[in-house]
Amino acid sequence: MARHSRLRPHWSMPPVTAAQRDAALHALGPRHWALLGLLAEHGVLDTSQVTRLLFDSRPTAVRHLGTLVRAGLVGRFVYGTDRTHLASYEATAAGLRAVEQRLRQQGRPVPAMLGREPSEVNEFFARLAAAPQGHLYRWRRRVDTVTWLGDHDIRGVRPQAYGVWVEQGVAVRFLLHVDHHEPSPSAETPPPPPARALAGYRDVPRGVPVTAILVLARSAVREHELHQALAVAALPVTVAATTWSRYGQAVSPAEAIWSVAGADPAAHVRLAELPAN
Repeated sequence: MARHSRLRPHWSMPPVTAAQRDAALHALGPRHWALLGLLAEHGVLDTSQVTRLLFDSRPTAVRHLGTLVRAGLVGRFVYGTDRTHLASYEATAAGLRAVEQRLRQQGRPVPAMLGREPSEVNEFFARLAAAPQGHLYRWRRRVDTVTWLGDHDIRGVRPQAYGVWVEQGVAVRFLLHVDHHEPSPSAETPPPPPARALAGYRDVPRGVPVTAILVLARSAVREHELHQALAVAALPVTVAATTWSRYGQAVSPAEAIWSVAGADPAAHVRLAELPAN
């Protein structure tokens, strides 16, 4: 799994007049709108991710993306650190306005903070949605997840997403946390312990309404620290962790890459095998 700096060259996007953009909007088909909505909701997606999520072939995906780029609704760029020169795409301000207007015309709610999903969350979503086995039945973005948890009297936590994964008749409802911290010898102070981000789940009046909390740990050291902390003070919900390394080497997040807190940390299980607490 490639992770690149957010620094990027200028967008590849031809100049488009308002009249040309309006004409292009009227000519968009259902798959163009689905693609624009996907980019508006998830921020940045690359060509491979778009192909896996919406299209049967890469040429078809590129053709639809090209239509949106020429209309000024989507920008195309390549990360400066990506030696493969894989193209990434992001909805422009005009594209976001078009999606918002279309949703309002259809009487549908407009998601908060369109186009601002972190790239690592996009990657997790895209890889899980394209997994060869199972089905990503539901996905909530960060803002919607925090609001939903607040309705369950759970506050002070910041999960990146909520999802429901279904495989062979088993449904796993999960919250995704991404650990961005990594110990550094040059740092004046150590990073906060990984379990601190989960403290808000400890004392909740109605329990945590998920099967498991997933933690994507920056390193094996951080994963070990998390397991140690939860062995001393367990949470009232299953917690499973994986490292960036295991995650990147797996076909998808549904694979046997998750170590369950309180169990043998060397025994990695599939997402559908996570036990409910």
